Amino acid sequence: MNHKHCFEALDKSLSDILSHVNPLDNNVPFGGKPLLLGGDFRQILPVIPGGTREEIIDASLNSSYLWPSFKIFHLKENMRLSKNGLNIEEKQKINDFATWILRIGNGQIVDIDDPNDKDASWIKIPQDLLIHSYTHPIHSIFLATYPNFETNYNNFTYLRERAIVTPRNTTVTEINNYAIDLLPGQERIYLSSDSLCSSSENSENLTILYPTEFLNKLEFNGLPSYYLALKIGMPIMLLRNLNQSSGLCNGTRLVITQLYDKIIEAKILAGSNIGHKVFIPRISLTATESKWPFIFKRRQFPIRPCYAMTINKSQGQSLKQVGLYLSQPVFTHGQLYVALSRVTSRQGLKILIENNQEVPNNYTKNIVYKDVLQNL
Repeated sequence: MNHKHCFEALDKSLSDILSHVNPLDNNVPFGGKPLLLGGDFRQILPVIPGGTREEIIDASLNSSYLWPSFKIFHLKENMRLSKNGLNIEEKQKINDFATWILRIGNGQIVDIDDPNDKDASWIKIPQDLLIHSYTHPIHSIFLATYPNFETNYNNFTYLRERAIVTPRNTTVTEINNYAIDLLPGQERIYLSSDSLCSSSENSENLTILYPTEFLNKLEFNGLPSYYLALKIGMPIMLLRNLNQSSGLCNGTRLVITQLYDKIIEAKILAGSNIGHKVFIPRISLTATESKWPFIFKRRQFPIRPCYAMTINKSQGQSLKQVGLYLSQPVFTHGQLYVALSRVTSRQGLKILIENNQEVPNNYTKNIVYKDVLQNL
């Protein structure tokens, strides 16, 4: 979800531009231009690095001065859950599953209160959705999500229909590394070129303090790793908008078809451009984080492996098979709701939970900021 400032900036820009045509347009939202928005406040709210609950809620669109100007239409049917060809009993089961997901999104299911967090509760997961017996959890969740991988690893449809989702990037990396080891073929390594932007204050002194070897070890959200290990046939996710008209957008999933020195050939896995062959170049990406006194620049292919992805990155995806791996509980509003609602059927969802000894492994945390849902 975009920060409210994005919409407020658009409002001011349109009002300023259109007021030169009609001065009255300066007093109406968006200069009098109709604007259609779609979204779900049960999903993950704007990301505020290190932000408090109050800051996150305040960044949401329904905290903006623009919100009273919108007319709200409520959608009634979960279109992701497929009902084609089902009998009455099967349709009722789908409806029950959709209602369960919706109640989780609304924070209406509370099996155990969390005494340390008023926005969190522990909910009991139905037994048929759980992976119970495991000694190696990553192996178990991978096997449940990618059955018969050894015979389907290069099957385009098989890869398109499934993914593992998990809250944190470190876990995503562990799962993807495990999957790459299982994938046949020669591995090719691509290393990034890391540096400090010359626009950083005292860049000459900072270059001495932060040598290249140190920069190579840094990881930033939304940036590819210094070390990319890739194989032909593996699914990847694009981390930047390259060409929106060709379907090369942030979050697009592709499968690698060729690996060259300076370019990667891939096919788009989903969307209106499914099956199209595309070429991905290295590009320069920058990152700024308040804990570092510099602007970081990395030249690398803007991709990451995506046998697994974070829950945040899974927003917008529709998958027949979803493995939800909760080695740690979710940590912000809407994450559990997003993870559970990626799947097109109840049968396609499997959940593996690792809790400490105080909480059984058939319970998991759900976080809902109910304040943000009150004026919808």
